[in-house]
Amino acid sequence: MSLSDTKGVALLSKLLDLTATKNKVIANNIANVNTPGFKKSDVSFEKELLKAVESKDISKIKNLHESITLSTAKGTRKNGNNVDLDQELVSFYQMSDRHNIYLELMSKKFSGMVAAIQGK
Repeated sequence: MSLSDTKGVALLSKLLDLTATKNKVIANNIANVNTPGFKKSDVSFEKELLKAVESKDISKIKNLHESITLSTAKGTRKNGNNVDLDQELVSFYQMSDRHNIYLELMSKKFSGMVAAIQGK
């Protein structure tokens, strides 16, 4: 496995972890859409991910952590809840699509490695 393959696998692995975490947080927001006073959580990792990738340092990619924060958006509902169900569902489907793309890329990367090992 070349160094670029190692970096690619590390990056895809981290992207899978990050998108899974983001979808867990979004699912929690959706589950609490009717909970009075509930404040939704947000997950961010994009800026840190970009810095880690630009650095080309595999350890920075592997050690990247997402940031989970409570949203400061004011609730538009009378019960103080600030979860917008439509927005959360769109975000959930977008993250799920990204996660599936990363899975497919990882699968192709490993299929290519297996083919190389087998001499195909």
